[in-house]
Amino acid sequence: MFQEDKDLSHTGKYSDKMNYENEFKKNINVENLKNDALKVKDAISSGKQMFNKPITPNVAEISNEKIWSNQPTSKIYNAQAIPENAIAGINRVVKLDIHVEGKQIKHFKHFRLKQKASNHHKFEMVLAHDALGDPENHNLENAQSFLGKRITVVFKYKDVDQSPERNFVGVITQIGFCQERGSLGNIVLKGYSPTILLDAAPHIQSFGGSQPISLNSVANEVIKEGLDQGKFDFRVDALHGNISYSCQYEETHFNYLSRIAEAYGEQFFYDGEILHFGKLPPQEKPIKLVYGSNLSDVKIKMKAQHVKPTFYGYNSSKDEKFIGSNSKITHTSDIAKRAYEISERTFQTPSLRVAPIKAISFMDIDASQKGTAGSKAAEVLVTSGKTSLPFLYPGCITDIEMRKPDSNETTFFTKLMVIEALHEVDARGYYEGSFKAIASDTGFLPRPEYINPLAEPQFAKVTSNTDPLNQGRVQVQLDWQKGQDTTEFIRVMSPDAGSSDKVGKNRGFMSIPEVGDQVIVNYVHLHPDRPFVMGGMYHGGIGAGGGEGNNIKSLSSRSGNKLELNDGEGSVFLTDQGGANMKFDGAGNANTNATKNKSVSVGEKNTVTVGDTHKTDVGNGQSVLTMGKDGVIDLSSLEKLTLKVGDNSLEISTAGIKVNGAKIEITGEGSWSGGNVFIN
Repeated sequence: MFQEDKDLSHTGKYSDKMNYENEFKKNINVENLKNDALKVKDAISSGKQMFNKPITPNVAEISNEKIWSNQPTSKIYNAQAIPENAIAGINRVVKLDIHVEGKQIKHFKHFRLKQKASNHHKFEMVLAHDALGDPENHNLENAQSFLGKRITVVFKYKDVDQSPERNFVGVITQIGFCQERGSLGNIVLKGYSPTILLDAAPHIQSFGGSQPISLNSVANEVIKEGLDQGKFDFRVDALHGNISYSCQYEETHFNYLSRIAEAYGEQFFYDGEILHFGKLPPQEKPIKLVYGSNLSDVKIKMKAQHVKPTFYGYNSSKDEKFIGSNSKITHTSDIAKRAYEISERTFQTPSLRVAPIKAISFMDIDASQKGTAGSKAAEVLVTSGKTSLPFLYPGCITDIEMRKPDSNETTFFTKLMVIEALHEVDARGYYEGSFKAIASDTGFLPRPEYINPLAEPQFAKVTSNTDPLNQGRVQVQLDWQKGQDTTEFIRVMSPDAGSSDKVGKNRGFMSIPEVGDQVIVNYVHLHPDRPFVMGGMYHGGIGAGGGEGNNIKSLSSRSGNKLELNDGEGSVFLTDQGGANMKFDGAGNANTNATKNKSVSVGEKNTVTVGDTHKTDVGNGQSVLTMGKDGVIDLSSLEKLTLKVGDNSLEISTAGIKVNGAKIEITGEGSWSGGNVFIN
């Protein structure tokens, strides 16, 4: 097989030599397609653009109901166009249309693009020293204007009016000038997919908290923070619904999106034109790769690996534990199915681990577990090879045809999804490409590359303790949260918390922080989405310490109620907001003071034991009862003393003594003295 010469004639798109026309007509009206192509050609030639891209409309019959059907994108009828423009035994010369934000680069020496579904795409382009107009040198005066700019590279066949196409959109992050062996030098442009703009620096922010938020909204907001919608396209279509709270913690936007995609069973990848988050986009008609024609050096690997993880989680609000069920992944490809079944039989060891999300229900656990299982199951069959087609990209579907044994004929082998593609084109248009692919039918891609951040204890301020579920939780605002951003209602750690057969709720030590309090927050399993309050923290504005010698220990509430322990005196002091108090002075003495009223109620017995003297004084000496250890009781009153039993009474007052009873009996010797004595 040899590369096509620049002036080599070709058969054209609708060649009679090719046998695809009838099949093509079934899907698309050929005449309409011709008209569309002419309109596109006119639009490009007249400079019409959208989002700084040449307008290349989709064919309605193919793109119907696609989410991005009205967006400018590559032609999506490549599956039909590629065989229509193929020449048996010849690799067509490739042409690259290169634009850097409106400026066309007409000539280049070498272009290399490496694309991966699990990470950033990388490219490098070498230009002659004068490719940008004026000759360039080490000062990079012309090339510097390209730094940070959007670059569009359109892969197509040279000298074919209606060639299949594939776009790559990236951003230039490095420019250089290389000069060696006395040459005039070369300009070198390097860069990445626009995903690099999401991966430049770590950041911290949260979503939800005050109310649930959809995963779509989270992804949409995070992507928009890094990508200019006027320059780069993205698509968000998550399968998972609402989440209560999620935190991007000391990680880049790209790492966060990769992490939550894997955690919630979603897919996150860039296909060269569109950044996808959520379900895989609808599959287009597969591109046919035929061994011995446009495919060579094929390597097929079946990999046995653990594909049965089990996740567990816990919902504290309902005190429910969750363990995931079986997450079997479906393979329809025969060889991939066999590889998957062998993996299941080979690795029998259990793999129980905590779910990487804050699970609310069993469905959350199952979705997360299936996402992880799917990422591993997608890699049980990996196919790689070299190709002469410059139109492969991450996410595209291919049908592989391999030779029959002892024959030059080919037959269908399997359907694959490309996850990596490498493209190299030189100045003559000679193309070399390679790819790596997995089974196309699982709905999952291999795990994206990311790290799990480990959340550390940090300060927060309580914004609400009015728990809507009355479970003693609080809502806090972490120091880095802005505006109205808060956590959801989270639990508060206690030295003792539980219930018993006598105490249904709040058994133990129950103390909920007040609004405005500073608290220290930690994280369950060090997961940023699972904060809890460890305890309160004094700061310079409110802390007074334990005084001299650190003798004072106290417990006080918002209203002023207080229990104080003084290690210097050995005393205990208890008081309320009204001033009523009780003090144990540390010397064995106790004092109780009620500023208003005191009431003692005893259900059965009340025993008071006094070692020496018991004295009750009412009215500061007005009425006094004194009882001594020698058996002497002294009861005194300044006005009157009355003893009464039923209708019988004894009254002693400053005027005299009155005795009134139905029967009065006096026994013993006695004498009477005083004034007149009247006997009736």
